[in-house]
Amino acid sequence: MTNLRRTLTVLAIASALMLAGCNSGQGNSSATQPATAVPQASAAAGDALTPDQVNVQVSLQGRPSLSADGQWINVTTNLTNNGKTTLTSTGAHAVNLGARAADTGSEILDKGFPRAQIPDIAPGSQASVSIRLPVDQLLGKSAEILPVQEGIAWFDRWGTKPLTVGPFSTCANPTIGKVCDAEGKPLVASAQ
Repeated sequence: MTNLRRTLTVLAIASALMLAGCNSGQGNSSATQPATAVPQASAAAGDALTPDQVNVQVSLQGRPSLSADGQWINVTTNLTNNGKTTLTSTGAHAVNLGARAADTGSEILDKGFPRAQIPDIAPGSQASVSIRLPVDQLLGKSAEILPVQEGIAWFDRWGTKPLTVGPFSTCANPTIGKVCDAEGKPLVASAQ
């Protein structure tokens, strides 16, 4: 009976390895896949991303704005995924858009800001993602905005350049606005 179990175990392992080997060559060339194909790799698979998988560009859409209640700075970004894996906010090690406060010398002061979920972003795709930053924690500081793989690392570890906005300050003339950007221009209130 023991020999039979060993034989069946070896056969099961060998079959699994053969099936994995048959599938390992699929999805490696995004240039030949149709635009609707879903890439096999996903950032939420539970494993840490690697430098060869990640190539993300973060850019600013428009100008930061102020929430109607004056408590939040709203920043809309464009995330372009030039990497080899789909980025997603689901799973054990989700990828989210994060922000961290930095002083004028770019020293990181605080990483505890709320995160923004991202939609699934396949290789070669882009998405618009907005994040809300607390005004009271950013006065006199800038914010560095970039993706973060939760429990693993911020994307600058893999070469992504953070988008820096600010520094923000209380406007010198309160009649023009509450919070001003680095150029002294007031942030316009938005409906968010």
